[in-house]
Amino acid sequence: MAKKKGKFVFGGFEHPWLDPLWRRILIVGFCAVWTGVEYYNDNQTWAIIVGAITAYAFYGYLIAYKGATPKPPEDRG
Repeated sequence: MAKKKGKFVFGGFEHPWLDPLWRRILIVGFCAVWTGVEYYNDNQTWAIIVGAITAYAFYGYLIAYKGATPKPPEDRG
């Protein structure tokens, strides 16, 4: 994926909403079920496409996930 000034063009894996592990597992699980549905319905092309998305999500959300970068506190004084 191409980078642009230190960030991924399509967004990074690190986002505060994704910090709870159960949300990341739910996303990967949904993609895996979707892959199974496409394969079961004899749509091999879509099964391969969604399977690739599942593999990418598995790697990004469960293996390489480092957590969101905390923002420094703002000076309100």
